[in-house]
Amino acid sequence: MRKSLLCLMFGLFLSITSLHAQYPDAPNALSIKRTFINFEYPYTGLPFVVEDYTPGIELEYIRSLGNYLNVAVPVKIGEGRIPVDQNKAMGPGIFGSVDALLQLKYFEKDALFYPYAFGGVGVQFANGENNMMFPVGAGLNIRLLPHLYISAQTEYRFSNTEFRANLQHGIGATFILGAYEGEPEMPADRDLDGVSDIDDMCPDDPGPAELFGCPDRDGDGVADNNDSCPDVAGSPSLYGCPDSDGDGIADSDDECPTLAGVATLNGCPDSDGDGVADGKDDCPTVAGLASLAGCPDRDGDGIADGKDDCPDAAGSIAANGCPDSDGDGVLDKEDRCPNTAGTKANFGCPEIKVEDAKTLEFAAQAVEFETGSAKITSNSFAILDQIVDILQRYSDYNMDISGHTDSIGSASANQALSEKRAKACYDYFVSKGIAASRMTSAGYGEDKPIADNKYNEGRQKNRRVEFDLHLK
Repeated sequence: MRKSLLCLMFGLFLSITSLHAQYPDAPNALSIKRTFINFEYPYTGLPFVVEDYTPGIELEYIRSLGNYLNVAVPVKIGEGRIPVDQNKAMGPGIFGSVDALLQLKYFEKDALFYPYAFGGVGVQFANGENNMMFPVGAGLNIRLLPHLYISAQTEYRFSNTEFRANLQHGIGATFILGAYEGEPEMPADRDLDGVSDIDDMCPDDPGPAELFGCPDRDGDGVADNNDSCPDVAGSPSLYGCPDSDGDGIADSDDECPTLAGVATLNGCPDSDGDGVADGKDDCPTVAGLASLAGCPDRDGDGIADGKDDCPDAAGSIAANGCPDSDGDGVLDKEDRCPNTAGTKANFGCPEIKVEDAKTLEFAAQAVEFETGSAKITSNSFAILDQIVDILQRYSDYNMDISGHTDSIGSASANQALSEKRAKACYDYFVSKGIAASRMTSAGYGEDKPIADNKYNEGRQKNRRVEFDLHLK
């Protein structure tokens, strides 16, 4: 295996010696680096532990294959704490390697940075064993002199042999071999204006590059040969003629020649850009509507923000611009039920009708369960469905469901039973489409009697589930 790989690398080296480089006189380069080797990283996953690194040295030959590709042959030798058994025990050792790499590069002859990425195949010699390696990595060269670079790179070396993969870093110098061509000859420039004669529209009269080398006597950005007013600075868009306020309108056509304005207002200014000239704008520094003399109306209710008590919510003129979405006479900002008509006395929410309140009161005793159980009896479904109807009609209200028992039995058993019965009613309402977020359920056992538990009639009253409807 090793002989085959070395033959392959040698053949590759011979095959590239006649290829072109970045520039013809410098096809080859040498790099020397101090290396830092880490055999422990593949098992620990900790690449930044300084104690895991051991020193080495690398000498690398590099040959260019063109503007974007190199081939490289690095030779390395160094120390390493090399795994020697299944327990990943580290033993000291000397290792060496020879690789054949392809480098994908971005090289420009006089650029400060020269980055590259690489991958390839190689042979590693460690502890008397040879094994195949597959290095991949990236590097950066920083130009100090025409042919001298500081070089730094990082690579991970995969292996077909257990315990031989490793992480390596290197830093050193790269030398490009061959003659340096120097800077290119500057093109001819007869009028010495910095624009070459090839690109100069006026090669015998100096002028700026942005005017293709032609002169501009008044310095207005319009070449004299295109300037209708070559001796008076003007606007390029007006063929070099003056515009005193710089608004793009020639002074002769400008109703406000000393104040920059807009064409739609005949050259007069509109500071806030709302289409209302400043002289007619009641709010000249804030964009507004022409129908409101240039003042803004954020909520679009036809009332200028300065006169609107609710400038961010559309309302009526009668309410000084504040909304009353449900039309109940209570403004939304004070209405606890802004989308449902109610009464002022109830904060804009609908009052609970007397018959509905009586239904809830009746339900406390009417909902029945099987003896000692939280299973609702079938004859209780009708009253529970009436409560569902109430919850649907009073959508802005929430409900607290509380279970209670008499004092027969242990307090802990009564507590548990009261909680389960309240939860059974809660679950029934959820099954009928009432949002769970609108309801709570709790049990109080025998702690809140409403009658004397000494008598059967009192105990019957105490066995109840109460339904308390209240505003959110």
